[in-house]
Amino acid sequence: MLIEAIAVVLGVFFMFLASLGVLRLGDFYARIHAPTKAATLGLAFLLAALALEVRDKAAVTKAVLAMLFVGMTAPVGAHILARAAYRRGVRPSVRVDEYGRFVVASKKTE
Repeated sequence: MLIEAIAVVLGVFFMFLASLGVLRLGDFYARIHAPTKAATLGLAFLLAALALEVRDKAAVTKAVLAMLFVGMTAPVGAHILARAAYRRGVRPSVRVDEYGRFVVASKKTE
């Protein structure tokens, strides 16, 4: 029971951290980084708490499958959003833009 409670508290903490990151971080790229990392970790903790508490084979299987699905799709979705935003002209607030020359080169070949 204590392990489940700790997992729930950690899950809620990381979800809160993700929402705070969306509100507080500076540019678009930093804002999509927060929910990709922290919310995925928070959901993993919450689903682990569910699996530990219920201990039903079907519930544990669904929790593991949900963790795998979110763990595989959240980074891909964030990457697609970042790439589309960059190609639409949303520039990052960093001094070194390593991706810019590749976009310019790919637009010349199109």
